[in-house]
Amino acid sequence: MRHNWGHYHHHHGWFNAGWWGGHPSGVCGWHYGYARRNYGWNYWWTVPVWGAVSNWFTWSAPQNAWSEPVYYDYGTDGNVVYEDNRVYIGGTEVATADEFAMSAMDLATVEPPASEEEAADAEWMPLGTFAVSTDQRDTEPSLTVQLAVNREGVVAGTLYNIETDEAQSLQGAVDRETQRVAIRIGESETLVAETGLYNLTQNEAPVLVHFGADKTENYLLVRLDAPDDDSEATADGDDPPAPTN
Repeated sequence: MRHNWGHYHHHHGWFNAGWWGGHPSGVCGWHYGYARRNYGWNYWWTVPVWGAVSNWFTWSAPQNAWSEPVYYDYGTDGNVVYEDNRVYIGGTEVATADEFAMSAMDLATVEPPASEEEAADAEWMPLGTFAVSTDQRDTEPSLTVQLAVNREGVVAGTLYNIETDEAQSLQGAVDRETQRVAIRIGESETLVAETGLYNLTQNEAPVLVHFGADKTENYLLVRLDAPDDDSEATADGDDPPAPTN
C-alpha cells in the first residue's frame, strides 16, 4: 500500500502550502494549523522517534507507565480483545464493551484553550501522515490523515477524503497512564478512533474505531513517505491560513 500511494499523494500535493490554502477546516480550539506557518510544509510529514515523543510532554505521569512503549493491537490475534461483551488488554479484563467505548469518548473530549492566543502559542510535534485502510481489501484508500501532538498531550489532525475533496479536523488526547490515544472525528460526539501513541511512531498503526458504544471496526494507518521537495510540492508557497473556528 505504501508503494501504491507514493504516486497519488505526490501528484496531488496533499498537505503542502497550496493544498492548505484550498482546504480550510474548522477546528475545535486546539490545532497544529496555528503553527504551520512556522515550519516548512514537509515538517509535518516527519516520522517521530519514540524517545523524543515519550519525553515531549510537560505533564508528569507514573514512571512505570512510560518505562516501555505500549503497542495496541486490536482483534483476536492482538492484545486488545473483545470477548463476551468485555474488553481484555494483555489478557486482563479492563472494562465492559460499553465502558471501554465511553472511556475512549471521554479521552477524546478535550477542554478548549482559554484563548486563541493560547492555542497559537502551543508547541506541536508531528506524528506524520498516513493512509487510512478500512479493511484488508482496501489497498487504495480514499482517506488520508495527518496528525500532531502538543506538549500537553492534545492530539490534533486533519482527515482528507480524496474522492470528495473534503477535509475535516480531528482532536483528541493521550492518556498519560496508559499511552492510549483517542481522537474525535469531525464534530461527531460518538465517532472516535483510538490507538496507542507508540503505534503512531511506527509505519503501520492498528486503530479501533468506535461508532457509538455498540459498534467497532478495525482500521489500519499506513505511513506515507513525504513527497519530494520539488516544484509541484512547493507550488503556491503562500503562508497557509490559520484554522477557522
